[in-house]
Amino acid sequence: MALKEEGGFFYNVQNLLQQDYRGVNIAVYALATAGLAVSIHKIRPVSKFSKASKVPDHFIKQHEPLRGTYAGVQHSPVRVLVNHKAPIHLPLWHTSKPPLSVKLWGVDIVSGNAVNWLECVARGHQVTLKPIGRDKEDLVSAVSLHLPQSKAKSVETLDIGQKLIELGFAKASVPKDIKKNTIESQLAPALLSAEAHAKNYRNGIWSDSLPPLPLYVVYWRKGSQWTADITVLTLKTLVHLLILASKGALIGVKNLALWPFRASRKQVQAT
Repeated sequence: MALKEEGGFFYNVQNLLQQDYRGVNIAVYALATAGLAVSIHKIRPVSKFSKASKVPDHFIKQHEPLRGTYAGVQHSPVRVLVNHKAPIHLPLWHTSKPPLSVKLWGVDIVSGNAVNWLECVARGHQVTLKPIGRDKEDLVSAVSLHLPQSKAKSVETLDIGQKLIELGFAKASVPKDIKKNTIESQLAPALLSAEAHAKNYRNGIWSDSLPPLPLYVVYWRKGSQWTADITVLTLKTLVHLLILASKGALIGVKNLALWPFRASRKQVQAT
């Protein structure tokens, strides 16, 4: 065909592809290098963040999860210190950097018991940050604490801010002008609900700042808890009895099925 002959379209394309153009190769390598540089800049695989100013803006806008280990508490004001862990760990470089100071979003820590609780429960455990903003050199974030459990190697995840408020060691400090469909709009209801729970049960700081609960409320809650405990105990007992009854029934059925064979064996032995 004419297209395949010398001077045809396909011939020219094939001839062009077979030629070694240094400029084309350089352009291809340059594009690949640029793409790799953009990806590295976006992911930051070797960056360990020790200051909020070092966290890229797109990490905060996209609430990119940052993983690390709880390292302690900074006092006055109280801040959670997190030893951020980069995706690619460089021991000699990363170990010399200080931990990242984190301010819990929507949480105002007002009790020293919060520090004691954090030191007892969170020390050395893994945490996950969801960056929301910056407050000077503090990273404003929601912090999830991952506690390993003994059963089936499972992990319990707690929101530190929500738990501190629920225990009465902190107050909810949620802005009023929260936009809809944002991470703040998802966090705020849980924090406010935790504070309502702490007030209702007079946990922590609310035991002194609010009037005591009426006796009938205290007795009703104790009675409800006692009833719930009895119900759980009863259910466990019933399940245990059902298991024993099932085992007994299976043994009875087995003996009944084997009875003719045992009877015939006895007759044979008697003869």
